[in-house]
Amino acid sequence: MHNNYITVDTVNHINAELSNYCNAACPMCARFDSDQKLVKAITNNRHTTLDDIQYRIGTDVIKNLKMFRSCGNVGDGTMNPECYDIYEFIRNTNSKATLTLNTNGGARSAEFFKEMAKLGVVIIFSIDGLQDTNHLYRRNVKWEKIMENVKSFTDAGGIAIWDYLIFKHNEHQIDEAEALSQQLGFVSFNRKTTTRWDDFDKEGNWLQRKKIAVDNYELEKPSDDNFKKYSNKKWAKQHSVTSQKIICQSFSNTNVEIFLHANGNVSPCCYLGDLALHESKNLISNYDSVNIHHRSLEEILNGNYFQEIWKGIQGKMQKYKLQTCQQVCGVCQ
Repeated sequence: MHNNYITVDTVNHINAELSNYCNAACPMCARFDSDQKLVKAITNNRHTTLDDIQYRIGTDVIKNLKMFRSCGNVGDGTMNPECYDIYEFIRNTNSKATLTLNTNGGARSAEFFKEMAKLGVVIIFSIDGLQDTNHLYRRNVKWEKIMENVKSFTDAGGIAIWDYLIFKHNEHQIDEAEALSQQLGFVSFNRKTTTRWDDFDKEGNWLQRKKIAVDNYELEKPSDDNFKKYSNKKWAKQHSVTSQKIICQSFSNTNVEIFLHANGNVSPCCYLGDLALHESKNLISNYDSVNIHHRSLEEILNGNYFQEIWKGIQGKMQKYKLQTCQQVCGVCQ
């Protein structure tokens, strides 16, 4: 890989947060602080627009994509009023790219999901339980609405994937949910673990939460260690700031991905997507320098932020090796 590996011409994956609105109110989501109050810095009512994709990202980049996906950090892409228009534009511009969308499935109409199926968009539905448990985490999301939208999508030939986030209150329903997924026409059922119970402090030391109290209900981690993201300190240590090598999932020999935030900021991946919350902000003197409303995509990728992060990933400059990169993509040697 050459020094300017991250260029407009090499970008072939885009993960776009189409909206930082969300119809749900999931406990422990980054949208909320410890008191379950919205964090205004990252929920400032923004949508990625069709103009952003068509003109600021640009048709040439869209034509080169292998994948376009929307797996938002704090929002649900279906909340964007131009969601369908954006996917339609990308499909009409690039007939071969894989298009995916993550959603809780509780917003928009059944007709919307039917039309998304016709575009060939793969939809990953985040459904964490059954009728009596899904709402305990996916708050404000109605089960009946999810089922209506899922059926509309799969009946129209849509490729649907079920992501099931495991907690103590729903771990007993996994097999039943998987059976339901098959009845509804899902192509796969993914048992998902969560990092919400575990964290690292500023020095990279492993921390562990026991319970998360929300309103009058306490969310608890699953009883089975197989369903815990960081099940022991040894694993956590291997993925801490002591890691010597970073195997970046965004920049590889074949794939170069960028993350487009709803406010127009561009970063290497979703883990660094909310710039104000990460130490990567120390590499940026002015947020306008990484925002497509103020700089061209080419200027952003050739700028200080991307190039210095790339030095850290390559191990050339220890001071640029971000803690987030080491925790998520770090490997001990």
